Amino acid sequence: MAFRSTDIRPFATLLLLTLSGCAATTSAPPAPVPSPAPPPAPAPIAHAGDWRDWPLAPGTWRYVPGTPVSAARYGDGQVSQLVVQCDAAKRQVTIMRAGTSAQIEIIASTRSARFPAGHVVDRGAAMSAVILSANDGFLDVMAFSRGRIAVRSPGLPDLAVPAWAEPARAIEDCRK
Repeated sequence: MAFRSTDIRPFATLLLLTLSGCAATTSAPPAPVPSPAPPPAPAPIAHAGDWRDWPLAPGTWRYVPGTPVSAARYGDGQVSQLVVQCDAAKRQVTIMRAGTSAQIEIIASTRSARFPAGHVVDRGAAMSAVILSANDGFLDVMAFSRGRIAVRSPGLPDLAVPAWAEPARAIEDCRK
């Protein structure tokens, strides 16, 4: 029996198609897609206008009794935004705000004052701190501020908190 070339063509075509499916491909892997750069950190909020109109920072004051250290802490329960801490043994009041800056300006209803600030760690958080003598008159200005107290520090967001009794209580602990 003799084969004609027309009889082999279908088999040859099928064989070539089968073998081409087994051939290794040498295409390059897809190029990685670059991820976009993260957005820059938001700039600290500097409030315009009268500080008495600034929105209050979220949170509440909590008085934390202790011997010899007691404190009034303002924040959301986990992170303190502002702390007024009494060290009765040293008769010193430390005012701390969240974040680090070289200066703290405290604004009350009758007066404001600027203080050079040091840096401390309070409950694992970096804070700017000012230490005042327990008999410093500016503590009375803070304690008797009407409505709110504001805090400004270069490079940090402005902060406004209600003027409640807790800071006055911590201050008074240092004067006993």
